[in-house]
Order: sequence, then C-alpha cells, then structure tokens
Amino acid sequence: MIFRSEMRLQLMESAVIVGFYCYMCYFWNQNFVKDTKHFNILGCSVCAMLLMSLHQVVPVIHRKASKDQETADQPQVYRNKSDPGLWCSLLIPLALTTNLCLYPEVDKMPVMLALVFVALHLVHFNPSTVTQLTCAGLLYWLREDFLSKERPEQAVFVGLCVLVYILLGKIPGVFPQSFTDGELAVCLQSVIIPLYPVLVISYKALQRGVTNISLPTSISISLLAYAGVMMGSLFICTIRTRNSAVRFLLSYGLALVAVLFLSVKLFGSPLPYRVLLHFLMESKVRVYLLVWWSVLVLISLCVTMLNQNNKPSKGRTRVRKIFHILILGVYVPGLLYDAVLLFTASWVALGCLIIAETVRLLQVPVFGPLLQKCYSVFLSAQDEGRLILTPIYLLVGFSLPLWIHTFQWCDFSDVLPLFAGLLSVGVGDTMASVVGSTIGKHKIFGSHKTVEGTVASIIFQLIFIFIKPYFSPVDVLHNRLVPVTGIVAATSLLEASTSQIDNHVLPLFMYNLLITLKS
Repeated sequence: MIFRSEMRLQLMESAVIVGFYCYMCYFWNQNFVKDTKHFNILGCSVCAMLLMSLHQVVPVIHRKASKDQETADQPQVYRNKSDPGLWCSLLIPLALTTNLCLYPEVDKMPVMLALVFVALHLVHFNPSTVTQLTCAGLLYWLREDFLSKERPEQAVFVGLCVLVYILLGKIPGVFPQSFTDGELAVCLQSVIIPLYPVLVISYKALQRGVTNISLPTSISISLLAYAGVMMGSLFICTIRTRNSAVRFLLSYGLALVAVLFLSVKLFGSPLPYRVLLHFLMESKVRVYLLVWWSVLVLISLCVTMLNQNNKPSKGRTRVRKIFHILILGVYVPGLLYDAVLLFTASWVALGCLIIAETVRLLQVPVFGPLLQKCYSVFLSAQDEGRLILTPIYLLVGFSLPLWIHTFQWCDFSDVLPLFAGLLSVGVGDTMASVVGSTIGKHKIFGSHKTVEGTVASIIFQLIFIFIKPYFSPVDVLHNRLVPVTGIVAATSLLEASTSQIDNHVLPLFMYNLLITLKS
C-alpha cells in the first residue's frame, strides 16, 4: 500500500515536471527561436529537458528495478524516503536561460556554466556510457560560445566545472542524508555560479593593475558577505585541529582579514563606516524598514527562546510556520518599497545563518550546544543528516528570485516574479500546512498532504495576488488572471506531490513560470 502511494505521488510529480518542461519549450518556440542570438543555448536547454524527462519518468515506470539497483549499488548517502529529484538541477539554468532571451545583452557565460553543471550532475548520477556520450553531445551546443571567450574566462569556467564535479562526489559522503541529488545540485549552483563573475572581474582588475573596483554599494556589501562566508567555509575545511573553538575563530579570523582586504578594493577603506551609514540612512523608508525588520528579528528570537525547553519533535509543523509568517513580514514591504536594501540584507542574513550552522555543527563552546538545543525543537522531518538546512533553505527560497533578477540585471518594472518565494512558500505552503493539519481529512494518495490543504494553498495565493495592487501601484494581474491562476495551481500540485524540501524548490519552479509572463 505504501509502495503504491509513493508511486502515485511520483507519477503526479513527474506529470507536473514534464508539463512544465513542455510549457517552457512552447514558450521559447513562440517568442525566441526565430530571432534570438542565443539559439545554441536554447537548443542545449531543450535537450537537457528531454534528457531530464527520461531520468524522471523511466525510474517511476520501472520503480522496483531502480530501487533494487540503488540499494545494491549505492551507500545510503542521500536522504531517506525521497526520490533523487534530478529535475531540481534544471530550475536555475532554465530561469537564467529565459532571462537571457528576454535581455539578450546579459552575459551568457553563467548560463552556460549552469547548463554544464546539469550535464556533470547527470553523469555523476548515472555514469553509464550512454549518459556520458549524451551529455558530451549536449555540451557540443555550447562549443562555439565557449571558444569565443578570452582565455581567463575559459580558465575560470573550466576550473569551476572541475570543482563542482569534485564536490558532487565529496559532499554526500561528508554530510550523509542531508541532501537529495537535486537539492545538492541547486545548492552548488547557487554558491558556485556567482563565483564566476567575481573571479573574472578580480582577475581582470589584477591584470590591469586596477586598485579600486567600482560597484554599486548594495552589490559591494553583498559581495563582502558572500566572500566572507566562502573564505570562512574554505578555511574550516582545510584547518585541522581538535579544538572546535580555535578552528572556528582561526578560520573566520582569516576570512575577516580577506574581507577587509576586499573592502579596500571596493571602498578604498577597510572599515567604510561612512559609506555603510549613508547606504542604510539613504531614505526614511529605508530607516523604517530597518526598524521593522529589527522588531521581527527580536520576535523570532523570543519565539525560539520560549520554545527551546519544549520536547524536540519533528511534528511541530504549525510552530515552524510562525517563521514563515515572520519572514513574510520582512519580504513583503522589502520588495514593495526597497528591493535594493532587501537584496543586501538577504545576503548578510544568509551569511549569519551559515555561520550559526557552522557554530552548531562544530559545537563551539557555549553557543554550539545552545543552537543545537534551539534548532532541535524546530526540526523538519527532512532534517535527517548532520546539517540542519531548512532555515537556510527558507531564506534562500524567498531570496533566489531577487538574486537571479539582480544577477542578470533584469527589469524590475514587473515585480510579480520576485514574489515567487513569498507566494509559493510564505503563503501557499504555510496555509496548506495550517489548513491541512487542522481540518484536512482527504489524504492525497495516502500521503500526509491533504486535498483541503492544497485547495487552501491555491485560494490564499490568489487572494494575496488580488490584494497586492492596494499596496503597490503596479497592477500585476493586468490581462494575466488565467495564466497566473494556472501557475499557482501547478506550483501547489508540485508542493503536494514532491518529496524535495519545498522551501528550496517551489520558489524556483514558480519563478520560472512567472517570468514567462513578461513577454
């Protein structure tokens, strides 16, 4: 009975994903194929979707055989009770590809890098001769675009590809049962792809003897947060000592030195407090937002401290949804009134969460055990491994649409795609959980998801979209009610059927669909 229920859910998930791929191909064919200068990238993306569809559907049809093979051939390094979720690895590449076609002057190398990551992920997952030859043919689409770039860009490109393939093999063994294949791919793409422009710009600046790198203040602050966390993580992995406190302090101390050096290049000073103060106090709205966000942070800390002595439980779903509501209070006014500040703050917040998880993982004296005690109360059923990633996934899920939009210098006149995380996770997933656990009686194929929860998810997302124009001058529903309703319904169906962490994948899925309304 359980086996049949899981198979039906996977069939439902596969139907949604394959339908999503078909829609993306139709959209590209209708809008870009005839007059785009990125035909090779489109061709590579379409072939990748076809290959991914086969990997999604075939294991469902031959589920028993594939499950026996997985048990026999692979150690248990990925999360239990979850399918591999290979389709997740295409979410970021497809979003980058669509934006590239909408804004043709955007740099295409990060898009190509994302597509190569997909091919490497497929080869790592299924290293058969057929898969290797197919992925090699897939990458042939990108050959001319790659050769047209300068040697430094090619070197960075190849180096990052090698790094990703190594990490695909190493991370699951170091942190077993913390990821599925697809979630790991999305994590690596989110971390490594932004490295490409950073390394290329840094190399060219050093080559030309440039002493200062001129970037917008918001980008510079975000870059400092990103670089600090990356350097700290690198040092944590390389420095070996039994004393966890010394290891942590030494690693992030060296990272701080690197950040101060980078700050000199960006601002001309290691401590540019005047620039930061001017950025934070640029307008009254920005000050009000900072005060409001500070209040929400205090509330979240109070909720955490009040619940830390409760018995750890993986079923405290409704309590965890409090944080969904609080983060809604951060992102709704942020996106409506100051997306630039929100972009910067989200990167800084991500750095803080990663540092907190590092402290917990290393069990740094005083703070490590306290964080472990607080986190254990709010554990999700999907937090099976050493890493507790759902808080980070929640922040990243809300932020990725904004990060991708900013990363590719997209037009911000249509703000609806930026609300993909708020709609799918903040509103949809929260209401599905609350309504489903309260009055839900009709289970979807015997799972813990309910029909009542899914219907509530769709209704409340549509209500949010309807009332949004009252807080913003932009009419997001102008001539788009039917497609927006379809997108909300498709995302809710995916939420009801997928075994992936929805905080992570639902915002990217909805973002891909919402940006197709741009044309």
